[in-house]
Amino acid sequence: MKNLATDASQSIPEILAPVGGREQFFAALYSGADAVFLGLKQFNARARADNFTTDDLKELLPLAHRYGMKVLVTLNILIKQIELPQLIETLAALERLQVDAIIVQDAGVVRLVREHFPMLRLHASTQFAVHSAAGAVFAHKMGFKRIVLAREMTAQEIRIVRTELPKEVAEIESFCHGSLCYSYSGLCFFSGAADARSGNRGECAYTCRKPYKILSEPGHGFLFSMKDLNTVQELHHLVDAGVDTLKIEGRKKDAQYVSTSVGMYRNKLDELFGRKTLRALAPTPAQSMSYLNIQDDAKFSFQREGTSLFVKGRYHENVIDLDNPGHKGVLVGKIQKLCAEGFVQILLSHNVDRFDGIKVMPAEVLFHAVPQHGSEVLSESQDLEKRYSAQGNNEFSIREMQDLDGRWLPTARAGQLVKVLFPQDYQAKIGDGVFKTRSADLKARIEQISKPTGNDKLVPFESVCIELFMTRESELLKLKCRALALGQAVLTKQFEMPFQEAKQISQLEADLIGLFSIWGDEGLSANDITVTLDSASKIAFAPKSKLKQWKKEFGQELKSALDQFYDDRKNAARLAVLGRASDLGSQSIIPLTRLDAQSSQVNIAATGKAALSVKVDRLETLQDLCEFFRVNHQCTSETLMELTEIVFEPKRAFLPLMAPEALIQKLQELQFDAEKSLGRSVTLRLALPTVIRAWDEAVLKKWVQAALLAGLRAFEVGNVGAIELLHRWSASCEVPADALNLCSDFTLYALNNLAVLEWSQLGISKQALSIENDWQDLKLQAKAWPSSGPLAQVILYKDTPLFVAESCSLTALHNGCPTAKVCGYRTLEIENEEGERFFVAHESCKSVVYAKEAFCISHRTADFVAAGVKEFKVDFLTRPYDRNELGNILSNVICGLAIESTHAANLNRRLL
Repeated sequence: MKNLATDASQSIPEILAPVGGREQFFAALYSGADAVFLGLKQFNARARADNFTTDDLKELLPLAHRYGMKVLVTLNILIKQIELPQLIETLAALERLQVDAIIVQDAGVVRLVREHFPMLRLHASTQFAVHSAAGAVFAHKMGFKRIVLAREMTAQEIRIVRTELPKEVAEIESFCHGSLCYSYSGLCFFSGAADARSGNRGECAYTCRKPYKILSEPGHGFLFSMKDLNTVQELHHLVDAGVDTLKIEGRKKDAQYVSTSVGMYRNKLDELFGRKTLRALAPTPAQSMSYLNIQDDAKFSFQREGTSLFVKGRYHENVIDLDNPGHKGVLVGKIQKLCAEGFVQILLSHNVDRFDGIKVMPAEVLFHAVPQHGSEVLSESQDLEKRYSAQGNNEFSIREMQDLDGRWLPTARAGQLVKVLFPQDYQAKIGDGVFKTRSADLKARIEQISKPTGNDKLVPFESVCIELFMTRESELLKLKCRALALGQAVLTKQFEMPFQEAKQISQLEADLIGLFSIWGDEGLSANDITVTLDSASKIAFAPKSKLKQWKKEFGQELKSALDQFYDDRKNAARLAVLGRASDLGSQSIIPLTRLDAQSSQVNIAATGKAALSVKVDRLETLQDLCEFFRVNHQCTSETLMELTEIVFEPKRAFLPLMAPEALIQKLQELQFDAEKSLGRSVTLRLALPTVIRAWDEAVLKKWVQAALLAGLRAFEVGNVGAIELLHRWSASCEVPADALNLCSDFTLYALNNLAVLEWSQLGISKQALSIENDWQDLKLQAKAWPSSGPLAQVILYKDTPLFVAESCSLTALHNGCPTAKVCGYRTLEIENEEGERFFVAHESCKSVVYAKEAFCISHRTADFVAAGVKEFKVDFLTRPYDRNELGNILSNVICGLAIESTHAANLNRRLL
């Protein structure tokens, strides 16, 4: 660890605060945040926060910039085809507002910004699922100036990213604090599959915060409820790794949370660097902020139990809280006695004020799940659950508090015995813990900084760049005024008057700057103003009345000139993206497929049937697949599709002892057998996992290189990092990147045709459509599908990976990693409160959760064919399938029949 206090080369990372509404905005500004991130009313991953309008930003941006605070806007969801017109309007408005950056997940947004709104700075959202140095490098190639890394990355991995992505090339942003998702961000499909509230669309239903019962062995609890990230004590690891921005999660949290979190990390940075780290332009309240009790204050805002997650490395600590999915606060005492009239007696361990919020927790363990240590599951746990749920609201404010003599107390101190009035319907029990969750004192203090101070008037202003040139030509004094927006001239106007020499020192330059810096009536201000005077005009005199007249005349034309300039840019984008049609639905239908004469692809036009790809991750499943088509190939004349491609995803959990060369040889033998049985060519494609961490790369590299050396050129990718790795590994085998035949899994998202074009430009020749999307938008996407784009592929059957996680439930159940020898990568069968069943599969220390019922839309195959689809896919990953199950599924799929005990996700409903 470097000595940050003496290392002049170490830059201070900025603190980026979450802002869900105006109160949080001011709390962040006056607490010393260097930047804030916020969302508009649409297109952001916290759709249920208060959020902002563009009119709000017109007021708040000038104030933030006056104090040197950046404002980043989240557009971090997947965009549906029908939303492209509104997206163009939004991007045009944000470009005009000159926000400091936008945070993006969708590849279509990247393309639209790069081609039509290039002045918008692009930051890759954590929803983009960048979890490796390779992913960061590829994201930068796409145009991102900052990469928000996956929360699961270790400090050592971040250090590698910094090495491959120097500071002058792109910035690194890392989460330091706040709520954690069980799944990798951008790879959670539980909420979307459950009730069409997609986490990729900002509508998360928080299924990870619900309790689950384990059916396959003893135990139950909040199996997926993560502790909250808190890296204060480990912050030096992130700073030393080269992180540029420390990001605090929490746009749905209140101003108290924002202020205390910012203060806590500012205090820690000051400590690490041995000096004040706050910028000089910060407002007075931030400059004078006291950090004396900041750690205690933070506990009274919404906080779960803390964890540093994987900053120090994987499995250094248990990151899941099996017992409590919510805010617990600080234990201030236990109930000692039940008194008359609803009072309970408590011996306080902390100070308590009237109107503080408290939460009562049962003394017993509510959800118990440690069977692997030999402990028995508490027999009364179900009764405890009933008792707990019967309490109604176990959180309330202290309304009445007395000492033992019956005197009313506004405040009680640690060590004091008090009586607190509980709600009438609450069944208190001796021994229950009483936690202070909210502080009335903290609330009062934060309210003072959650609104603009007297000097900070909120006036909506639009920024413009002004250039003024004053010259003397003969007997005339001439002023040339030029206004620029986004570096382009939008209005030029010239004024003149008879030349007069100043009797005293000329104030002309100062007068021009003072007058032309703001047009209040038009709502315009010069964020950058330059005045150039030639030698003769430096001694000139111009009456202020004349300068004011010129300013007024210039301003009257400037607003309309700006309107025209930005409208032209917006209309150019609309024309390029949407054509002349007034809406997407009126566009002519373009087939979803493009037939390329590539040796690795089958010519569907010649066969008259749709193509079927089948993806597996076990050799025994692949053998059963080949056997099915060998036995049934003569019975498929009436089917809608035929096998044209085998996709295999190698996994260490299923191939522990097999050499890479032996694996590829076996795959090619099975490919040859399939071709011999079917009498036609069948493509063999190797799939790279969606998540590839640094420790996965060595083994995966050997598999890929063995495939390349054996002549394989077809690969499937599900993340941008995989594309970069394939380019690197193919180069090491002297195989050019353009020789690769790449197709995408559905996690390389394309819910709009702009994303399709972007992935096509990056080498994707076949695009799997999202399994979350609805039929209405899929039809619109079919109409707008670019004729120059990749082949469209529809997944007909798949065990949806509801969660894809690095956090291990087995580690929580063991209260520590049990090691592979003990856990055996076993699969847990679980059940939620509604009786729905799921499986938690553990594969090489990654967890994949899938439902008992698989996703299946094979009964809608004919509808997709009518829309122009000629490529379909069946996915047999993760769940073990026996020969009979596989055969029944394939028989139904190739005939376009429904499969019992499956679900169609959002095909028959609207994806939110």
